[in-house]
Amino acid sequence: MSFSKKIIAGVAAVATLAALAPAVAMAEGDQSQNSAVSAQSDSTIVNVSFYAANGTLLQSTGWPKGTAFSMFALGIQAPTIEGKTFTGWTYSEGTPLKDDEPVNADIAVYASYKDTPAQDDTTQNTVSFYNTKNELIQTVSYYAKDQVKFSTYAAGIQAPTVEGKTFTGWGFASNDGDIAVDPDTVVTGNWAVYPMYKDTPASEDKTLNTVSFYNTKNELIQTVSYYNKDHVKFSQYALGIQAPAVEGKIFTGWGFASNDGDVPVDPDAEVTGNWAVYAMYKDAPTEDDTTQNVVSFYAGTDQLIQTVGYYAKDHVKFSQYALGIQAPAVEGKIFTGWGFASNDGDVAVDPDAEVTGNWAVYAMYKDAPTDDSKKDDIKPADTTKKNDTKGNTKKTVAQKIKKAVLGNTGATVGGVAVFAVLALLGFAGITVLRKRA
Repeated sequence: MSFSKKIIAGVAAVATLAALAPAVAMAEGDQSQNSAVSAQSDSTIVNVSFYAANGTLLQSTGWPKGTAFSMFALGIQAPTIEGKTFTGWTYSEGTPLKDDEPVNADIAVYASYKDTPAQDDTTQNTVSFYNTKNELIQTVSYYAKDQVKFSTYAAGIQAPTVEGKTFTGWGFASNDGDIAVDPDTVVTGNWAVYPMYKDTPASEDKTLNTVSFYNTKNELIQTVSYYNKDHVKFSQYALGIQAPAVEGKIFTGWGFASNDGDVPVDPDAEVTGNWAVYAMYKDAPTEDDTTQNVVSFYAGTDQLIQTVGYYAKDHVKFSQYALGIQAPAVEGKIFTGWGFASNDGDVAVDPDAEVTGNWAVYAMYKDAPTDDSKKDDIKPADTTKKNDTKGNTKKTVAQKIKKAVLGNTGATVGGVAVFAVLALLGFAGITVLRKRA
């Protein structure tokens, strides 16, 4: 290949590389654009429409495709139906949705219910205990549904002492004489029973130990006696004794009166004489605070989106209230969060702020950004300046080489100088292309 053909080939190679550079840049731009499109398709918003059992639309919420169903259902309140208990959300054919089930398309769900169980039967059976003079000693009641035996009703009921007689049990009154009640019989209604006795043997010890039960006003509730010879524990004396109810108090047991305060009686202690005991109480715990703080979410001045409530005692942050609340889309606007209405403009709510009462908040927006594709354009003035600088540098170097060569060897080596300049320019062009690439 001749010297002139080599020069032409070098210039052609430089031109080819220069032509390929824009194509490479365009290919990279297309790849970036394809990646952006792929990312955008992964964030597709799907909607779940919530309906009442009668088909009335309650609300629709939107989340990115693949989000668990529980996120869509946050804060959705199913209507209350008398005699029914809400069990969850189902598809139209009745298939229930699981909380962790991903939602990949727009769906409609319906409130599902079951029958609420009937209230417990509160019917009571009462046994009235009388003495031999037909005077009422005490009444004892239990729920009929519990099918309680008579022995439980009679536990702790003290029959009056009759001199020369020994108590043998309780019986129904009859013209033919009292009929003993079997202790294992289940009480099936309201019964009246009477004490039954037999003659006491002359040799038998008839000494009684009596415990008198009093309320906090020093009023006698009842007395209970057992024979001293039987060594009966206090727990047996106290069986069936009902301490009066005191508002705001809980009965804790029986105690002896003392200047230093009542002293509890040990239930296992044997009663060794005639005792007087008093009802003891402690303060009842206060009921749980059921006060709720409610946040109402609005799209405009009067367009309510949804209300969400939590117990005040739980100190819930605003971010929890706002979970799953979908602000309406507004053309040309981007949702920025929720705020309080103010004459000076909406004031943004801090997501970490604790909700301390009933709040009303409104959707806040900002203008969507305009087309910013021109931001990537290179300013012509700057480009020209940089290109001129590079061009001037290359020209100065070429002139110096040519001058030095011609000065030493004459015009005959001019062609060699030109070739050196072209080679230098080609190398510089390749370097620029590599930097851009």
